[in-house]
Amino acid sequence: MPRKKTNSPKKTSKKITQYSDGREDRKDLAKTVEDLMSVKKRDPFVVASGESFDEAVHSMNLSQLQEIAVSAGVFPSGTKTTLKNKLLKEYDNRVSNRYGSTTTAKPIVDPKSKEAADILKLIND
Repeated sequence: MPRKKTNSPKKTSKKITQYSDGREDRKDLAKTVEDLMSVKKRDPFVVASGESFDEAVHSMNLSQLQEIAVSAGVFPSGTKTTLKNKLLKEYDNRVSNRYGSTTTAKPIVDPKSKEAADILKLIND
């Protein structure tokens, strides 16, 4: 004779996060610094490891190349070799500034402003 299933309420336990320094406000520190520095987007060609983009492209698989292509605004079609060539060409175009956009070497935040003081305070805490 089969047993009858009972619907009992499941217990949910809330995981308690503990911090070694006892300060819970540290978890949002990185987000706050990025907000103050007005970091809006990340360069799609920055490689997490220390190698250059040219070297990194040759060691990536097709799905990794497609992810970088999408974030760089390159249509991710074709074979692995075709996609490598597209990404290297786009990288060279952006590095050599062939799109006509002029860049100026000015700091993100004025070092004498209140925002700079707030950033330094957050970093040094």
